[in-house]
Amino acid sequence: MAASLIRLHFHDCFVQGCDASILLDDSSTIQREKNVPNNLNSVRGYEVIDDVKSQVESICPGVVSCADILAVAARDASVAVGGPTWTVNLGRRDSTTSSFSQAAANLPNFSDGLDRLISLFSTKGLTTHYKDVSI
Repeated sequence: MAASLIRLHFHDCFVQGCDASILLDDSSTIQREKNVPNNLNSVRGYEVIDDVKSQVESICPGVVSCADILAVAARDASVAVGGPTWTVNLGRRDSTTSSFSQAAANLPNFSDGLDRLISLFSTKGLTTHYKDVSI
């Protein structure tokens, strides 16, 4: 599940920023990111975030965003399997919108070549050179 939570966070951040928009369901005004081909039947861990959010809400309702929970869960999942740790700055706000079209256009595809991947990551301010990144 660790890799799934990290991937869920990545797929959230890569579209509209780290705003939990990937967690939103369809409505009359939202076509959810969950249905984008790169997410559908592929991204997992939604139920873990839902469970954590429910537990947090029972203790301090309306205080902690789903976006913060997703960021902390990804970091903690990495640590749990012996991966790196990083500081998670808190205070994100949850999105009230989700963009199927942005997710479809911006998420890397497993068949993308190196040039396409470098291009997608560069639009997010990332380079092929290592540097510290704060999320």
